[in-house]
Amino acid sequence: MQVPAGSLLDAVSPHPVRLCVIDLGTNSFHTIIVDAYANGTFTALDRLKEMVRLGEQGLGAHRLSEAAMQRGMQALRRIRLLAEGWQVSEYLAYATSAVREADNGGDFIRRVQETLGLHIRPISGGMEAELIYKGVRRAVDIPEPALLVDIGGGSTEFVVGTSREMHYAGSLKLGAARMTERYVHTDPVAGKDLKALRAHYRTLLRPVYAAARAHGVREIIGSSGTLQNLALICLDRQGADPAHHIFDARAFRKVARSLIRSSRADRVAMPDLDEKRVDQVVAGAVLIDVLLKDLPIERLRISTNALREGMVLHFIEENNQRLALLAPFVDVRHRSVYELGFRCQWEERHARQVAALALHLFDACAALHGLGPVEREWLEYAALLHDIGYHISHRSHHKHSLYLIQHADLRGFQPGEVAVIANAARYHRRSFPKKTHPDYMALPPAHRRVVRQLASFLRLAEGLDRSHFQNVTALRTRLTGKALHLAIRTRGDPELEHWGVRHEATLFEHTFRRRIVLDGVGEVPGKRQKRPS
Repeated sequence: MQVPAGSLLDAVSPHPVRLCVIDLGTNSFHTIIVDAYANGTFTALDRLKEMVRLGEQGLGAHRLSEAAMQRGMQALRRIRLLAEGWQVSEYLAYATSAVREADNGGDFIRRVQETLGLHIRPISGGMEAELIYKGVRRAVDIPEPALLVDIGGGSTEFVVGTSREMHYAGSLKLGAARMTERYVHTDPVAGKDLKALRAHYRTLLRPVYAAARAHGVREIIGSSGTLQNLALICLDRQGADPAHHIFDARAFRKVARSLIRSSRADRVAMPDLDEKRVDQVVAGAVLIDVLLKDLPIERLRISTNALREGMVLHFIEENNQRLALLAPFVDVRHRSVYELGFRCQWEERHARQVAALALHLFDACAALHGLGPVEREWLEYAALLHDIGYHISHRSHHKHSLYLIQHADLRGFQPGEVAVIANAARYHRRSFPKKTHPDYMALPPAHRRVVRQLASFLRLAEGLDRSHFQNVTALRTRLTGKALHLAIRTRGDPELEHWGVRHEATLFEHTFRRRIVLDGVGEVPGKRQKRPS
């Protein structure tokens, strides 16, 4: 068997990280499943929208109702099932105004974490605006300064910028659900309520107006469901795609004003209006009408990208190096193990050398252990992670490796598998498995036997790379009724590896009732290289 330094990475093509992104909005939960690549690109595989109304009747009170939280939990369960069907390896969930403003938002986050294992990150309005900008500019060319508008349920985000630069970003508490709750009390909306709503908009929009005027904005780019619905109504009977259409500002304003004057029954009868937006679209239409009246806007465009796509791009930017490191690994389990190694600043070349040697020994002794491909995989992962305890301290690093593996939330593994891998890594040095070791004794008897066997191979492999310099270039094995014979070929002086095998042979000899015999040692002529510092 040859053991080149890159043996476990050879002939492996780059693969993306499969990501589930969840935008927990005040009205809707939007989900996108993507494959994210280190080069900054991503491929959307699936989408799901759940109308949750998380902020219903709770925005003014700054409290999520129990009914709303239950709807949120049910939606997240469905999202989790979708993601598991796609074999997602990572989740990214951002909560916006409904959660970040609620007194019990933390309770909802904790409930989701404990019940579904999803970690929700509440984000500020400013960050929400920046993420929307990242998503929109990916889908829409913005050569001249434009005003990006995303009307949510609790807040509305405004950005002034081009594809190259963001000049202004702000988040105002002007969401359609919030404004409906506060100002829409009659059907159709009473004139005095409309007047009050317009005045409220203009008061809060002053910084947006200042930024738009300072940069000569003549265009609005909308990225929310409210604006997409208005665009569909505007295109009624034209059969065009709103995502590739430039709207005349005057025509768009006519649609907005017709919605403002409409009754609920009128809106229900509109075929292009989402029935779930029937009650809140008026408040959104008033906002657009105010913007189009007060600013010299000439045209509007619609972006299919919004916050969730911005979340994906932000994730890629923040994790670019990690994505590049993980690109060679196609399956979730390998990717998760390697990510833990990188996180713990492991000695990767040593880990891969030990894994290659341990697997060769496992294969050579198949007649002794009778284990299969599953246990072989466990050995590989234990070997790769056996030294990550150095990340905590050198002293007792094997025990620290046990702890880190147990608590790393390795993806794609069952808890019982993680326990075997962690214990096998723990016994790569020092004491053998004992009845006084609680983590070992917590395993079922069959798994305790497997741990002893895997640790036997891991100890020998560790001894064969005792220098951590990958001195062994080839390993030949011969199994007899009394012994496992090893013959190694090395780059330099083999004495340390010879000593390592002798030092680590005891567990194997006790477990399998076979001696370890070194038949011969070969060395490539030339000076022994120094171990890298």
